[in-house]
Amino acid sequence: ATEARHPPGGLSDGKTFHDRVHDQIHMPRLLVAVIDTPEFQRLRKLNQLGSVPFLFPGAVHTRFEHSLGVAHLAGRLVKHLRAEQPELGITDADVLCVMLAGLGHDLGHGPFSHLFEHFVNEERERQQSDAQPAKKGAAERWTHEQMSVKLLGRICGGLPLDELGLPSWQEDLAFALALIEGLEPGEPFPKNVGRSKGKRFLFDVVANKRNGIDVDKLDYFMRDAVGCFGKEGIDCHISRLIRCCRAIETKGEIQICYEEKVALSLGDIFMLRAKLHKHVYQHHTVKAVDLMVADILRAAGRHFTVRGSKGPVALLDVVNDDVAFTRLGDTVLDAIEASTDTRLAAAQELIEQLRRRKLYPMVGYLQLEDGATPPDAASVAKYLVDNTPQAKEEDVHVEVVTIKCAASKDARNLVAGVEFFNPKKNKGRTFPIEERMSPLFTPAAFVERTHTLLDGECAPLVLLRVEELDASDEVPRI
Repeated sequence: ATEARHPPGGLSDGKTFHDRVHDQIHMPRLLVAVIDTPEFQRLRKLNQLGSVPFLFPGAVHTRFEHSLGVAHLAGRLVKHLRAEQPELGITDADVLCVMLAGLGHDLGHGPFSHLFEHFVNEERERQQSDAQPAKKGAAERWTHEQMSVKLLGRICGGLPLDELGLPSWQEDLAFALALIEGLEPGEPFPKNVGRSKGKRFLFDVVANKRNGIDVDKLDYFMRDAVGCFGKEGIDCHISRLIRCCRAIETKGEIQICYEEKVALSLGDIFMLRAKLHKHVYQHHTVKAVDLMVADILRAAGRHFTVRGSKGPVALLDVVNDDVAFTRLGDTVLDAIEASTDTRLAAAQELIEQLRRRKLYPMVGYLQLEDGATPPDAASVAKYLVDNTPQAKEEDVHVEVVTIKCAASKDARNLVAGVEFFNPKKNKGRTFPIEERMSPLFTPAAFVERTHTLLDGECAPLVLLRVEELDASDEVPRI
């Protein structure tokens, strides 16, 4: 980082970093104190896109720089609202809390990000099923958001928050942590955050569960496009979007709304999201690598240990030990590969195949007709095992994927969940944009279902993806 000192103050004192997407960005002293901790520095070891560098070599940007970018955009948006709408009563502490939430929202990601989250929950369900077959699928799910809240709380517990711009630090910290998890529309406003429900709109900044338009996605859409394609991917200026938003009460809650004139630009963002899912996140090469990495982690799960708070902790159990968890990064594969533990031989063999790029190759791909019902993945897997010589059930993976552009379940409208206003008529009255914004610039359909078939020399693999993506999803894995 290129640093520049600023005069003392809650928001002005701090450092300036140079960012590849946003250029010069300023971090207040509180955020710098969080950045300069082992827990946050660990994000340098987590690729933002997990396995994607196997497909796009330039996509090596990290969760570290993404987190800085989200904090920066969060600060810009809230400062804009404060300047344009002083009646909202936004304080310096509010700005700091939102920026802090943006900075810490990804602290809880494990190695290879969403892949690790899926791996942990899959193993929990398997253990639950083995122990109590009648309760299959009832295992408690682990999420990176929960771990982010836990780790940010631990970091801030060791900082003099009252001296760093948060005088009511207990309520302020509770507010920042709540912002990471977000609020669903209509969900009761938390009572321990030192603020009234008049500040409800601040929950739309970092984790917008209303329509999916938040600074987290604005940053990673642009950053991922730059890393993969060498450019931002769409002609949409974030600065313009920020200048064109206001906090307006609508449907009983104050929420962030946008000027009518940026509707097409917001639609472009969701089109970029679909493009990234189709050509990057859901590409068959990325999926093959993901599956191989998951197999490696599974093979090493009980034998590879990490130094935890009370001694060695197995890889499968690191999410239960904060100290062990914060020692893990994408470099876990290097550590497994270098280990002398003979019990890791199976995992090391898979790593060797990965290094030599002997990936599970694709053997088939099918795009469903619009309106067609996706097949049951388990049934397809069973059919393939029954009709393929030497195929085993554990060697077959079937998925069906649905990629949607729209911000809501309304597939006809990209921005169905967004409220708009016209500043020339009435800044306080909002309205939705009905159906297609422009027949010239928007397609008639925003949903695509595909089947992808993969096969491998060491393990026959069929890939038909089953998750349903919506506007609030980040990059899913497996």
